Amino acid sequence: MLPAIAARRSIFPQFFTGDPVSREAIEQLIEAANLAPNHRKTEPWRFRVYRGPGKEQLKEELLTVYGKEKPDAAAIAKKFAGKIDQSAAVLLIFLHRDPRESVPEWEEIVAVGAAVENLWLSLDGAGLGGYWSSPGFVCGDYGEWPDSATNERCLGMFYLGRPDAPELPRRVGDWREKVRWVE
Repeated sequence: MLPAIAARRSIFPQFFTGDPVSREAIEQLIEAANLAPNHRKTEPWRFRVYRGPGKEQLKEELLTVYGKEKPDAAAIAKKFAGKIDQSAAVLLIFLHRDPRESVPEWEEIVAVGAAVENLWLSLDGAGLGGYWSSPGFVCGDYGEWPDSATNERCLGMFYLGRPDAPELPRRVGDWREKVRWVE
């Protein structure tokens, strides 16, 4: 498993080929995400998959969330439209908070992160690449995303595509500098 973890990297939309990704491939990624650990089995992850014509709806939703009336709305729309157009699919990542609040919210956020990491680790085996982006206006307060439940919050966007990226060094600090042993 360590080689798969070490090989995990972010692939940005400008390095996607433009080739489509099948629904079945995306379903397998989400199946891997669904196997993430979570306290009290709340399974707090939710995904919205935008592909094909659905990507136009995502562009509209992003502009609605950002605020169409803001002076820089056109620039924001252009920036995100480019990334969306370069991606075969974009997955919105949501925290679906346990209505009973049976666990602290941070545990559910961490569980969503574990689900996304499972998805991310599955990309290479499927010949795919991607990255998780969390612009501040996308990851707002509960209920701000169109059609989201009051107990849901968007935690970001995962851009997905077939990569044609240069091999770039992955800068990771020495793990020994991040550990304090108490024996």
